[in-house]
Amino acid sequence: MIFQFLNIEQLEGIIYFLSGVLSTIISSLSIYAYRKKGVKKILYAVFAFLFFTFYLFFEALEDFYPILQSNSVLELFASSITTLVILFFFFAIIKK
Repeated sequence: MIFQFLNIEQLEGIIYFLSGVLSTIISSLSIYAYRKKGVKKILYAVFAFLFFTFYLFFEALEDFYPILQSNSVLELFASSITTLVILFFFFAIIKK
């Protein structure tokens, strides 16, 4: 019933927002684990989760405010964040 009042973009924005909340929780747990253990690999994962959280909230804002979709600078910013997420996860895997 709720889906009748929402269009696809709004539903997508809600999903991005909820994923952002979950990513925030995971980021917090990662920070807690890093403080408790002090393992450098966890710190790379913390940064990856934080950047992913920024990306998800940005995507949610983009779906709620379509004017943001036409800005190519913001699209470049979002693409850069995705690249940073991948790099930090890669560093978390390969660093000793």
